[in-house]
Amino acid sequence: MTESELTVLVPVDVSSDERPDPDLLALLHPAKIVLVGWHPVPDQVALEQMRDEHEDAAIERIEAIAADAPAEADVETLVVFTRDRGETVDRVVEEHGASVVVVPEDVRVLERMLVPIRGDVNLDRILSVVATLLQESDASVTLFNATPAGETDPTIGETLVAGAADRLADAGVDADRIETTSIESDSPVDDIVDAAKNHDVLVIGETEPSLTERILGTVPTKIIQQSERPVLVVRDTT
Repeated sequence: MTESELTVLVPVDVSSDERPDPDLLALLHPAKIVLVGWHPVPDQVALEQMRDEHEDAAIERIEAIAADAPAEADVETLVVFTRDRGETVDRVVEEHGASVVVVPEDVRVLERMLVPIRGDVNLDRILSVVATLLQESDASVTLFNATPAGETDPTIGETLVAGAADRLADAGVDADRIETTSIESDSPVDDIVDAAKNHDVLVIGETEPSLTERILGTVPTKIIQQSERPVLVVRDTT
């Protein structure tokens, strides 16, 4: 995946004060950034009425957020009035061919990236995204594997993260910016969430091609809900 091929979708609720952190947009700027300003529409209100009343303010808000991105960033904005956020995000992702969807949270700095790795599924795409985003960043990355205790040989996890580190190095990421951690765990989700406390952003793969149910399957959704960190969700388009 080349820089020009990477498109990142950032949904923003323009009916609220929500806005992605400028440091997060700076990390994303090697990719094309699509800022989707979505405005919820109650069931009892007509879409046209909400659009007539709030479209100008929604456009102004999403354009103000786009102004926070680095000047050299390729940023596209759109505003959507919707009754179903998940369905809207799913549709826009397909229309724009986005490889990554961001679940924003506030951050203070962006110096350490955590990449939980569960197996080979979607790994090439995840590592390609990480390598692209690190091209113009000084951030470090931790490749993290939490193997369920007793389920398999723990050395498999060690081999997995070591191989992933080699692939990032081959893609041009300095080896001294790459850390690897592999543990046996009674609760992999809890250990990933705990590791996230010492990192600024997570990069995880979706478990299903569909983006319904907050883009992910059950386990990644738990990580998003509990980590309180921005999460970049790398789609599995195979």
